[in-house]
Amino acid sequence: MHYSIQQWLLFFYIYCFFGWCFETTYVSIRKHRFVNRGFLHSPMLPIYGSGAVVMLLVTMQIRGHVVWMFFAGMVGATLLELFVGLAMEAVFKVKYWDYSNQRFHYKGVICLSSSLCWGLFTVLLNRYIHKPVEEFVLGLSWVTVLVIVITVSVVFLCDTAVSVKVALGIRDMLDAKVRLKKEFEAVSEQFSDKLLNLREHLSESLGERFSEVGKTSVADRLNALAEVAGNRLGALTDMAGDRLNTLVDAANDRLNVLAKHTGDQEKEEIRELSGLGERLKSLKRENESQTKRMAYLKFKMLRRNPTATSGKFKEEFLRLREEQSKWYENRRREKKSRKIK
Repeated sequence: MHYSIQQWLLFFYIYCFFGWCFETTYVSIRKHRFVNRGFLHSPMLPIYGSGAVVMLLVTMQIRGHVVWMFFAGMVGATLLELFVGLAMEAVFKVKYWDYSNQRFHYKGVICLSSSLCWGLFTVLLNRYIHKPVEEFVLGLSWVTVLVIVITVSVVFLCDTAVSVKVALGIRDMLDAKVRLKKEFEAVSEQFSDKLLNLREHLSESLGERFSEVGKTSVADRLNALAEVAGNRLGALTDMAGDRLNTLVDAANDRLNVLAKHTGDQEKEEIRELSGLGERLKSLKRENESQTKRMAYLKFKMLRRNPTATSGKFKEEFLRLREEQSKWYENRRREKKSRKIK
């Protein structure tokens, strides 16, 4: 049977929808909540539509041989899944499905059990599923098919454009978080080193002056400063929580007190330390700004793909998952509080 391009496209969209129904039902049952599955926002999973078209194409001449159908569909659909999975991971730096927990997998994008399912689905598709679908499509006039295909194509392309933009936004945000973390750690190290150098310098040059006037020794003052600004700062290299601003401000206050009893060289070192402290606060604000950019659509995409992982941004992706959970939890509480009011 030969189909027109419009009919092939309609088959593609129909099986995209069937695939979405299957995946959404399966994942929703496993997660005990409704999951609008897939990369797109609309109820379509292109990997299933593409897989179905590939299965139909590679088995057109062997539909009378079940075994050959099984293996042809299995190989064709597996190669498609491999290509799409690797391409998406290369572009978006996120693996939107992950078979790493399955036996006999390759890079987490294909696995033996999935391939066997593709082969079984090929047989079911040719023997049972496609026949009523084919009768439905062939029973439509070419004008009706054309109108349906054009309408769905517009929705599909718009959805794809939005989804790709969202996925690229997630990638860029993860990349920014890695950059900010590295810069934060570098500035933190500079801060600690300069604080140690200042401590040694002041201890040598001003220790006698403080002891002569009967004041607390500079070493004691600097030890207290190191405890507040240095030792505790080391626990905040992940820019987490609200304590960073408090610690930096406290460190700057103590530095300003010390600056009153130092010479020009020490004042310059203190100014550099204060500048590094403000840079740490600035990096933390930028990190928080990146998190706020994870708007509703981005969190929604992650929610639709609960098994998604990232090899390049593994640690950052896990944190992103935590932020996503907190975001949805806050939304749930807000809705609950509004209902009570």
